[in-house]
Amino acid sequence: MHTNTFNYRKTSLHLLWSLVFSFLLVSCSERRKENKDVTIEWEGNKAKSIIIPLELVSGARPDSINRLLQIRLTNTNTPVLGEYTVTSDAVTFQPLIAFTRGLKYEIHFSGKLLALVEIPTDELRAASELISIYPTHDTLPLNLLKIYIAFSKPMQEGQALENITVIKNGKDTIPSIFLDLQPELWNKERTILTLWLDPGRIKRDLQPNKKLGLPLELGVTYQIVNKQGWRDAEGNSLFNLYLKEFYIGPRDSLSPDPNIWTIHSPKAGSKQKLKIELHEPLDYMLLKNAIRVVDNTGNVVNAVVEVEAQETILYFTPSAVWGAGNYTLEIESRLEDLAGNNLNRLFDKDLTKKTNKIQKDVYKRVFTIQ
Repeated sequence: MHTNTFNYRKTSLHLLWSLVFSFLLVSCSERRKENKDVTIEWEGNKAKSIIIPLELVSGARPDSINRLLQIRLTNTNTPVLGEYTVTSDAVTFQPLIAFTRGLKYEIHFSGKLLALVEIPTDELRAASELISIYPTHDTLPLNLLKIYIAFSKPMQEGQALENITVIKNGKDTIPSIFLDLQPELWNKERTILTLWLDPGRIKRDLQPNKKLGLPLELGVTYQIVNKQGWRDAEGNSLFNLYLKEFYIGPRDSLSPDPNIWTIHSPKAGSKQKLKIELHEPLDYMLLKNAIRVVDNTGNVVNAVVEVEAQETILYFTPSAVWGAGNYTLEIESRLEDLAGNNLNRLFDKDLTKKTNKIQKDVYKRVFTIQ
């Protein structure tokens, strides 16, 4: 009797578990069947690819996927470049450049919107900061040509003019002061952005200047302010607001002159900084890239270049001690002041006036270390 009861309970329990297991199999199968969501495949911190269930593109032959399926950044008609891979149950799209956090992408199939995918921001990583706006000098020339905006981390492209505001005398917003360049002018690391004021309005013999005048006004104070909605490459909004205020002084109509620079030579056998006083603010990026120090054997001295004192002082810190002897400061003629005047010519040159100035590719100053 006890044995029969035990077998009955055992059989009932086995039947119950069989039913539960069968239910779970059916339920999982149904969930897989109903899961038509597009998913994101991650590699570390980067959105490596988008996976599209094959049933969403049913009817398409594998060899037609590249033609019928497109991934686009929202509100654009330009497809994202990448590679499609078709398996038995999905299509995987891997972009040439990883998807950008914080942006939305549209999936189009046969000309129709199939799905919308948003790459989430990385809340665990610190957002980028706007760390400086160059020129840092508080008085700038009437014919200022460009500014640089420096960030602590790589930024997204294509957002600059939406996130920069220029204010006149603390109250009036000035529209269209910068050229709307596409693509935007970023350095390789996407940490420094170059914004150009309209050269056509700066050059006095061109029609934009005659119709609209200069972008800036003499004797006026301006403020440049960023918006915190500006996103970095990880999709996070900028951490800070940054305000750059400057006053507009007279036009700069003279080229930089390396002959008037003051060179402070370090001591031989030391790693002291070579200090160069420029006596005027010059272009920040060109100061870091268009000047070098060459030793008496013709080799470029390996040194860290620092731009200080509102772009009026240049420092070279060598990786090895200075040897005694003669050195040459080589300055490429492309070095410019804030108005775009380089060593060979003025940016806003009067074509009716002739010049006898001898042009060079490189200008040189010799100095001695003892």
